[in-house]
Amino acid sequence: MSSIERRELLRFLAGGTAVGTAGCAGLTGESSEQSATAQSTQTSDSRTSTDGSRTAPEETPRGDTIRLPSAVTSGDLPDGDIPLREEGTVTLLNFFTTWCGPCREEMPALRQLRSEYDESEFRLVSITPQVERAMIESFWEEFDATWPVVTDTSLRATEKWNANSYPTNLLFDSDGDPAGDRGPKISARTFDGFDELVSPLVSEG
Repeated sequence: MSSIERRELLRFLAGGTAVGTAGCAGLTGESSEQSATAQSTQTSDSRTSTDGSRTAPEETPRGDTIRLPSAVTSGDLPDGDIPLREEGTVTLLNFFTTWCGPCREEMPALRQLRSEYDESEFRLVSITPQVERAMIESFWEEFDATWPVVTDTSLRATEKWNANSYPTNLLFDSDGDPAGDRGPKISARTFDGFDELVSPLVSEG
């Protein structure tokens, strides 16, 4: 599946009308490794100089290089562009949509997890490709969510980490290294499952 086809399908899903029960629909027929390779080729692994020759890859700085616009700014939630990861902080990135049943089911667990740790030690950011902010705000209010939620309408983060189904949860240690079951991806869906993975990382940091 080409990058353009992937974008079109994800944008269609972002308008979401269907709700899954075991996990919400995503892209199929492409492995994470294949996607990562394709994405790497399309982005900053090499650059073209003014004479047309290829140059060496540009160094990726530690911490997060992606900032996305905040979707909900009420209460204590931040406004403007939000960094997805910050160096020195254990980070959980939660990819979701408001119409996804399993995403709704894990929201209380995420809220409990957020309340368990200091924000200087543990960072939680939710990411959605949806464009309707009113729907996102209503979802955040329904679950009394207390952490930043950002919109990924350009699919920068979605494609970077091949987050093609919902929910997708990615865990990184305080050095920014993947700390999940399979690279950064984790299969936990309950508070105990999340906490079992996050707690030792926070302790190490």
